[in-house]
Amino acid sequence: MKIKVTLVTLLVFALASGFAFAGDSLISVNGQWIENDGWVKMVGNVPYGLVGEFADRAGATVSWLDNAHIAVVNIGENYITFWNHSQEATVNNKTIVMSAPTQTIDGRIYAPLDFLTEQLGIDCTWDAGLAHAEITGENFAFSQNEIYEASYTEDDLLWLARIVEAETGPSASIYKKSAVANIVLNRVADPRFPNTIYEVIYQRNQFPPAYYSKFATLVPSQNSYLGAERALLGLEAVPDCLYFNYIPFKDKADDFYKLIEGDYFYY
Repeated sequence: MKIKVTLVTLLVFALASGFAFAGDSLISVNGQWIENDGWVKMVGNVPYGLVGEFADRAGATVSWLDNAHIAVVNIGENYITFWNHSQEATVNNKTIVMSAPTQTIDGRIYAPLDFLTEQLGIDCTWDAGLAHAEITGENFAFSQNEIYEASYTEDDLLWLARIVEAETGPSASIYKKSAVANIVLNRVADPRFPNTIYEVIYQRNQFPPAYYSKFATLVPSQNSYLGAERALLGLEAVPDCLYFNYIPFKDKADDFYKLIEGDYFYY
């Protein structure tokens, strides 16, 4: 069962979605949005799956050989061996070259998502635009408390994409666009700020582009829609951050989080 790459669509206006996901990618199982507690990660442009987590959810067992930095997954009659930082894996006694080398992150072994899901018999579609792993099938375990449900409107997405477009311009990455969208949504969730996207954008002296004459009719680019949509679905590029600026804030040095493509993001 081979992972598939799909074209991005923008037909997600009425999706059930969650605001509590963590990390740099999104996961759904059979149409339910699931909290990504670090078990799908991006390294460069490659999606990776946490070997132990996926094996456990697929009903496989994992043996760890710490001294040799090896993970051995047993599913049915098959054994899959992963070495640390190696592009080669062994399925039974056959060596296979994966699309990218394994990664060790926080002491845990990750394998390229396409190879890992195929070997475990998991049907997985990867949407590169949304950074979304869509898993289907009855043999992938998850609990009800991992599901997040919320909703957003077409207007929410449009206004968020407009301010993302105005603040980042045409050349910014989708990651930066998601970060700016996070700022707006983090403010919506914070009692010190207004509680709607529209009101946060138009709060006095906060987002200057909102007062440009053409802002209210601005047509966002596809990438600005994607950046906004990823944030609405819960992808956290800048968790808990409330401010950003193209020059550092002298009075917020202790609250600095990250520099992204020329803009400084702060808690």
